[in-house]
Amino acid sequence: MKKRGRHLLAFALSCSSFAAVAADPLVWSETFQRFTPAFTFVGSINTATVPGGASSALVTDQTRVKGPNGVEFVGGRLWWPDQQLNRVVSMLPDGTEFKTYNIAGAYDVDVQGGMLYVTRQNSGDILRLDLSLNFPPAATVLSGLSSPFAIDVTADSVFWSQVGTSNRLMRSNLDGSGAQTLLTGVNSYDFEVTGGYIYLTTTDGFVKRANLDGSGLTTLASGLGFLNGIDVTDDTIYVSALNGVTTLPGGTQTLGAGRIFSMGLDGSGAAEILRAQEIYDPEQPFSPSQVRGVAVLAVPEPSSYAMLLAGLGLTGLAARRRRRG
Repeated sequence: MKKRGRHLLAFALSCSSFAAVAADPLVWSETFQRFTPAFTFVGSINTATVPGGASSALVTDQTRVKGPNGVEFVGGRLWWPDQQLNRVVSMLPDGTEFKTYNIAGAYDVDVQGGMLYVTRQNSGDILRLDLSLNFPPAATVLSGLSSPFAIDVTADSVFWSQVGTSNRLMRSNLDGSGAQTLLTGVNSYDFEVTGGYIYLTTTDGFVKRANLDGSGLTTLASGLGFLNGIDVTDDTIYVSALNGVTTLPGGTQTLGAGRIFSMGLDGSGAAEILRAQEIYDPEQPFSPSQVRGVAVLAVPEPSSYAMLLAGLGLTGLAARRRRRG
């Protein structure tokens, strides 16, 4: 849910005599139910480069991931809240340098200005933790909220969605003052604030866009299922669906594995690009993997133009990224 730092890269490439075709490395979270040897919830953090890349698991250790509600990439790290473990977990994109924050009931996270922001749906509050401290205490930014879920924090504002009976998108100042409603009638499990727009998904299958003040709400895509994750790059929207309709060997249609879709910034060309694990075992209850959220890793493009960037004084370029669940 963060803005991707491709603008200067695009400028640099336009000044060169060659072109590069970029692929987007995606990260997503999955959960499924395992029935043998004992019933348990199983979670994982996975990755693939699209288009065309094979998927692989980054994290399967059940002490670090069990019930991830989503996944974010911001500040050079991956973050996910885990409902089963009652904590927020963070690591580098290569799967190293784990950090854990024990926060019961965490539903979504974001990082801004060295601060970790966390929504807690059941507690009705938003917490903030100072990441410069080894054992940061949690300060309450907002309380008394109605089912706060997704969160996105900018340099001067906290944006969050409220689900259930509230169904709205809100914003406040960083200290929690000046809270206001931007949108009503939207059940959004994830959204992203960019430089000029709010992109949001809804649990009834819509991808929408609004101005930062909530005006100009526009439908970009529809009919995509129970959407729970979104990440936006300079040219592509990625959204995740909890599950999708599948056909069992006997011909019966049922809810199957989660999916990830991509589309243009105007919603055009929406297409399924990834489907989670879906194994049918006639001896076991059907339990396909559900996709809980999606994020794009903003990594430097291929080194073929590294010298060009150095010549333009852009080697210090930093990208700030995030979705999630």
